[in-house]
Amino acid sequence: MSETGLHIRRAEYKAALEKFDAALCEAISVSQASAGRFSPMNVGYASYVFTQMCGAATSMIRATPLTRWVCSDFEDWRFGAIAGHARSLLDGFLLFNYLMQPIQSDAELKARINVMHVNDCTRRIKLFRNIGVTEEVEGLEKQLAELQDRLLGNEYFNSLSPQVQKNCKNGQFLTIDTREEMLAKVGFEKGQFDALYDLWSQHIHILPLSFYRIEPNGRGTGIENSVDRAYMFQALEICSGVLTQATELVVQQFPDVASARKGVKSTFSPGPAENKPRPAKPSKQGEVMAIKQTSISEVIKNLFGN
Repeated sequence: MSETGLHIRRAEYKAALEKFDAALCEAISVSQASAGRFSPMNVGYASYVFTQMCGAATSMIRATPLTRWVCSDFEDWRFGAIAGHARSLLDGFLLFNYLMQPIQSDAELKARINVMHVNDCTRRIKLFRNIGVTEEVEGLEKQLAELQDRLLGNEYFNSLSPQVQKNCKNGQFLTIDTREEMLAKVGFEKGQFDALYDLWSQHIHILPLSFYRIEPNGRGTGIENSVDRAYMFQALEICSGVLTQATELVVQQFPDVASARKGVKSTFSPGPAENKPRPAKPSKQGEVMAIKQTSISEVIKNLFGN
């Protein structure tokens, strides 16, 4: 979607918002319905990621103009208000999908989880050193050494290329798979992903792209305008696909929670008053329809026209 083609009508924007609303309602409802299950280690960690994705999406919809999730005296149409949440959903979805992948052996499972632990441990060491909390560092360094020893004794880890092993062992990699490999597995073309990620990042960090074309009472000011509305439309469409696909993976893992998917009629708490659980009542067949299942690759193809 080029800037010259950013012509999204308000009705189209509202339709995208409604789709995102329905996808989020189903995601939260499924997340709560599947909580507390005994599951393989990778699925357990994936469920934590899914919870954070639901949280990012909740923050995103509460910051989105014309949302039913917030009562406000005015609407903020500045794309930067939701760009960070949208990018978090992309990051979360790649990690979630990576963790939910079928595991071929116990060694592979342990390698994947311990690589993630090493990355977390090295980041904590760096954080504590930077803020001067040195008493925490010694314990973390011991933990890091233990995790690295586990990797060195893991047959699956030892089968990886020397460069991948090095980057995983020093904490540089969060995942064994590269971003390109993870993108391919979810059907997201790398060039399109990089363009979106860069666009959204520019608005998060307030870099020149986000302010060079500010217009009086228009683009970038919070007043409704065609460019910010189109960027928001694009983010809502893509993030709807992300949430829907992630929710589908949870349902595949726990089929009994499929009945929780009822679009904007899904029940969960906290959330909008109309979504709070109520005593069950008989309903007519087809009265409440779940949202249409759409893969993230289909969403991207529709948006970019290829």
